[in-house]
Amino acid sequence: MKKGIAPIFILIAVLVIGSLGVLSTKVFKKTSGGNQLQNQTQNTSQTSSPTSQQETAISSYEQFFGEVPVCQLFPKEKIEELTGKQFLEIKPGQNQTQRYTEYYCEYRQEKLPYSVEHGNPPQSPKNISIAFVSGNIDSLKEAYKLNKEKIEEDKDIPFSHHLVYNENGKFLRLEAFLSPNVELIINTWWSTLSQDEALKFVKDFAKYLKDFIQKKGETSSLSPTPKLEKEVGDSVPLPSDEDIIRNFFSFFGTQDAYKAALMMKTTDDSERQSWAVQFAAFNYLQVLKIEKANENQWTNNKHFYKVTLDVVMKPESADAPIPYYGYQNGENIRWLTLEKVGDIWKIAEIATGP
Repeated sequence: MKKGIAPIFILIAVLVIGSLGVLSTKVFKKTSGGNQLQNQTQNTSQTSSPTSQQETAISSYEQFFGEVPVCQLFPKEKIEELTGKQFLEIKPGQNQTQRYTEYYCEYRQEKLPYSVEHGNPPQSPKNISIAFVSGNIDSLKEAYKLNKEKIEEDKDIPFSHHLVYNENGKFLRLEAFLSPNVELIINTWWSTLSQDEALKFVKDFAKYLKDFIQKKGETSSLSPTPKLEKEVGDSVPLPSDEDIIRNFFSFFGTQDAYKAALMMKTTDDSERQSWAVQFAAFNYLQVLKIEKANENQWTNNKHFYKVTLDVVMKPESADAPIPYYGYQNGENIRWLTLEKVGDIWKIAEIATGP
């Protein structure tokens, strides 16, 4: 039995040693493989370089899309330098409609007592206003057609633009189209500038604006949008009554409220200014419905409409001679009379009843 036991022990020893050898080989191979994978990962991370970010070029007009601190970008002192006039105060403001957003600055040449500025009729202090309008500005580009206004262009202005005059030849404003969706509007019609001074100022400001943009470090050159061709004579499409009404109300509560006043049948600048102050007293206005009215009384030169509006008035309009100018927040109905004056349809009356 002792002779049989010895070979068994020898066999067991051989098996144990062999198993340890196989096991150690597997362990070493696994460890070696793990180190190799780790080294490969480290080498890969060391050889790969991070992707550098590319700078996005900003077009010349993007800085004027949306919120624009006009009074800060163009301080009173700069406007005084360009006009040669002094301004007593500045007033920033913002207007928003469904179509566009407007940021503006009024450079006021006088201070009026509260009772005068908010009196009956109210009177706005003499001022120059500079506004940047962004959004759907197509209707603004065509507004001059509704008011017997005339447009001209000047080769010295480096943007596609309109120099807008009233039917009597008085210069009113510069409309510069910085892009299909951004417009600069400079109003001088209610300032103390003479005709020549106003024209010189808007031209000088346009040149200054171009330099201002370039000095801001814009990476793309200034590329004016294609100039709009002026439509004259019979080629001008006549707007429908509904177009006239919608355009009229689109100016309410904006810096362009005076454009709505220009669409009114008025007798003088003082009356137009009174309407402009009233139309500027809206925070929000939406035309809900336009319906023909009193059709049996229509003539070739006079039409009647019932218009349903949704409005929000500015709080300060509570101090108007008629609080909130007779409107209430929410739904309002107004009866409009359109009257043809020459070749232009004007808003002859806005009434609370037929």
